[in-house]
Amino acid sequence: MVRRLWAFTAIVVLATAQAMAQTPVPEDSSPRPAAQKVEERPCPGCPPRRLGKAFLQVTIVNGFYELANLVRGQATAHITPESWWINMKRGWEWDLDDFTVNQIGHPYQGNNYFTTGRANGLNFWESSALTAFGSGTWEYFGETNQASLNDFINTTLGGIALGEMFHRAAWLVRDPRASGKSRTMKEIGAMAIDPMSGLNRFLSGDASRVDSKPADMVPSSLAAITSFGVAARGSNTSNKPDTVDPYVEVDLLYGDLEAGRSRTPYDAFAVRLGFGGGSPFSEVKVRGRLLGQPLHGGALQLTIAQGYQYNKNDAYQFGAQSVEVHTATVRRLSSRSSMWAGLWGGLTILGAVDSIPPGSTGAPEVEDPDAPQGVSTGPRFYDYGPGTNFGGHISFRRDSRTFFVFGYEAHHIHVLDGVRANHFLQRARADLLLPLRGRLGAEAIGEFFDRRTFFQQPDIERTHFHFPQFRAGLTWSTR
Repeated sequence: MVRRLWAFTAIVVLATAQAMAQTPVPEDSSPRPAAQKVEERPCPGCPPRRLGKAFLQVTIVNGFYELANLVRGQATAHITPESWWINMKRGWEWDLDDFTVNQIGHPYQGNNYFTTGRANGLNFWESSALTAFGSGTWEYFGETNQASLNDFINTTLGGIALGEMFHRAAWLVRDPRASGKSRTMKEIGAMAIDPMSGLNRFLSGDASRVDSKPADMVPSSLAAITSFGVAARGSNTSNKPDTVDPYVEVDLLYGDLEAGRSRTPYDAFAVRLGFGGGSPFSEVKVRGRLLGQPLHGGALQLTIAQGYQYNKNDAYQFGAQSVEVHTATVRRLSSRSSMWAGLWGGLTILGAVDSIPPGSTGAPEVEDPDAPQGVSTGPRFYDYGPGTNFGGHISFRRDSRTFFVFGYEAHHIHVLDGVRANHFLQRARADLLLPLRGRLGAEAIGEFFDRRTFFQQPDIERTHFHFPQFRAGLTWSTR
């Protein structure tokens, strides 16, 4: 992640200097007769539509990532026209970068491309195409490495999911109707979430322009839950001892995923962030609605969603880009109680899971913790491939407050690059939530992680590991 910090620092410095250099200093304050160019905006609070500038800024973003790599001494940063020609002749490969770089770093880089489009007035689908352009040009022209197929997919699809989520989250912070110091501080806070939109707003003057917030950036509902406590884990393998560790989990619910006709991508999405529990950064999950349609008079809700996922726990390291179909229903049980239940399934466009060596009797191997970030020290310790996913959930509420949730998810990965196998990952989780006082509550969570690896060689026995986990803690809810 160091190179990304270097990149954004350089972007802010250069772009600010450029804006200052291009800002004319008037000789006097008398009115000028020349007509000022009026930029067309899709809505009063939206940025002007600037397609050419969007492509230019994405290219500049790639240039600064390249500059950051040069500053940190990355060998692959010494690009030349000859290296570009070689990359175009060689085609695609599966690269050997470490798991976190490929499953978090590249999606975050893609988020920069996507939000550049949104910052220049492009819609969701146009910004998605711009993300593919930024990812593809980086793979062929940004490094001397052969263009990586897994990076292109992760950067593009992960960048779309993270980009729209960050873009909308930044608009939760901004208040374009305000002015003064509080307005400036909110614009800076939003820029920390969505740097490209924030930078463009400061350079164009929109950061101080008083206007209304774009209507499609105002969610129909908003809720957040933060929980913290301790997690106790066991396993069926000898090299994974029982442990107890602290954890923090944050859930954000943007919009109403349970009902309504929608054709606006990500007008409703759910985000989960997990920290601790055996890994400093243990979970990222984003599910954004692309299409919503009520059926049978609203009794059933059909949703097509895009998914981004990252998990790191004792059972497995797993990352995926997916498209899913969800069906759900809400039932009123009494005047104060209700139930929400649903099923989902879909395609994993590309999934990554840590490798199980054939014949292994222990837990999955891990990469060298002392290796420099982004530098491969040998064979990759995880597998890549497409697959399927499915699951279900049920939750019960009283007075609009959830008190019990059960969820199940399963992922199948057919390995195309790595150890020739099929991975089947399962996770079941039950949450009991008890109100204490006001927004404060207590929780008890039981989880079960299960992984099975079926090797494609018939003479190699399959492997099976499972890891139970129990968590207890406190919650703080906005509802």
